[in-house]
Amino acid sequence: MRMLVEKDPSNMGDVYQMATYTILILISAVIMVVWLKRRGRRNKK
Repeated sequence: MRMLVEKDPSNMGDVYQMATYTILILISAVIMVVWLKRRGRRNKK
């Protein structure tokens, strides 16, 4: 959490990298949930 509090320009790259990884993980998680739900619905039929 220390990196997020510090306002040094040298640490901004790390913050952006962390944010990018977080967004990628969230998007992949949403895609997995939607894909599994669609697959589950198809299997029920």
